[in-house]
Amino acid sequence: MRIAKENVLLLLTGGLCGVVAGIIMGVSLRDSENKWSKRHLSYLRLPGDLFVQMLKMLILPLIMSSIISSLSSVDSKTAGKLGAISLLYYFLTTMVAVTTGIILVMAIKPGKWMVTNIEEVVGEANKAAPCISNAVDTILDLAKALFPENLIEATFRSQKVCMKFLNGTMPMDADIVLKMSAEQRAFLEEVPEKITSDGMNILGLVMFSVAFGITISWIGDEGIPLKLFFKSLETTSMKLISLVIWYSPIGITFLIAAQIVAMKDPGKELQRLMGYMITVLLGLAIHGFVVLPLLMITLARRNPISYVAGMAQALLTALATSSSSATLPLSIKCAEENNGVDPRVTRFVLPLGATINMDGTALYEAVAAIYISQCVGQDLSIGQVILVSLTATLASIGAAGIPQAGIVTMIMVLIAIGLPSNLFILIFPVDFFLDRIRTTVNVHGDAIGAAVVGKLCEGYLKKTPTDDPRQSTGYRMLSQQASPDPKRITITNHNYENSHML
Repeated sequence: MRIAKENVLLLLTGGLCGVVAGIIMGVSLRDSENKWSKRHLSYLRLPGDLFVQMLKMLILPLIMSSIISSLSSVDSKTAGKLGAISLLYYFLTTMVAVTTGIILVMAIKPGKWMVTNIEEVVGEANKAAPCISNAVDTILDLAKALFPENLIEATFRSQKVCMKFLNGTMPMDADIVLKMSAEQRAFLEEVPEKITSDGMNILGLVMFSVAFGITISWIGDEGIPLKLFFKSLETTSMKLISLVIWYSPIGITFLIAAQIVAMKDPGKELQRLMGYMITVLLGLAIHGFVVLPLLMITLARRNPISYVAGMAQALLTALATSSSSATLPLSIKCAEENNGVDPRVTRFVLPLGATINMDGTALYEAVAAIYISQCVGQDLSIGQVILVSLTATLASIGAAGIPQAGIVTMIMVLIAIGLPSNLFILIFPVDFFLDRIRTTVNVHGDAIGAAVVGKLCEGYLKKTPTDDPRQSTGYRMLSQQASPDPKRITITNHNYENSHML
């Protein structure tokens, strides 16, 4: 117990030192007169990029091995219970987050605080949306992503549908289409086009791993070799994560320093977007410090302060990397080793949460869409506000766990309420900062969800004799084939017990 507390203190101290050192380094290196070139910024960010890449390198083996190992160790009834409670928790917390954001932005009205010159701001950064789609397209993309046609391709590539607009037979440039109103766009022909982009199809990999793990549990003794293989892969991945953790203070330092140095004119942008930032941060604070702790107290029956302290390394990594997927390995490690959550729960709930549970992103998208409507002087009706809540929820589910993915999905919310998509540039200058805060809330919500689901499924997770593969005929036959000597069989069983307890 003493060693575990020392480890928690070490991780917390390292993470905090990284954040503080990054801020000091960024402020010291920042020069308002001589701006850093992109090449020099990439040099400064290199140690941080290496840290993020090391974490992302472990995502694939960890997600698949952890989900398969977890579900293969429980019966199908327990697996169904875990899945149902997890999805219900994620949906309810996301809707609560969206509702909180809408209430705050409608009450505070940050878009009315200052008069915003739309043409001047949008003209400063004429960036087109990477993909034009609507809520229906997103739902269909999610359904298709669940069942990738090529599992190997799903490990490094994903697909989605974007709309291509034709004026007669001539394709329209995306920049021009985004500036059109809904009435003007109605005269164009919409042609769905499949777009392939780099990045894992995490939702498809999660779906395959869930089906694979449940199937291993169904087939009984014949699945023991696969169960032991994925258990070994999972243990090895977690060991690699513990090694990467020692490098995290250095990586966090340079990530934060590079971001501060790259800021153009923080004073001017903060003045214009102060009301918006206050609204988003207040909403995230209410959700992270009030709603989620209440769920922890009432449903999980645990102390939220000590639980969050145990998750400190994962939360600080989310703050620095702005990626819930990259933080996933640390989330699993902290939840299990520091907070004692059942590994069968963490290794199913947390990968699923990193894919579909985006409380902070959903709140941010709802606030951003209504804030932009206030800036352009468009008052939303009750029906449009409801549409914002539903679209923000769906968009957050479709958001990839990568930095600033919320900008991409927020464009869909703007389209849903009839606003030009390129207006997202109004909030773009502060997105890098808010992206880190909302990602931290996302990871925080996933961690709380693991504790809640673990408590609610506690009765189903009680170990039975059939849960131990050493009690099966298949495992005894494998041991005898591998080692006829009874002494060596005992050693094999002892090693399995040690690895099973990790």
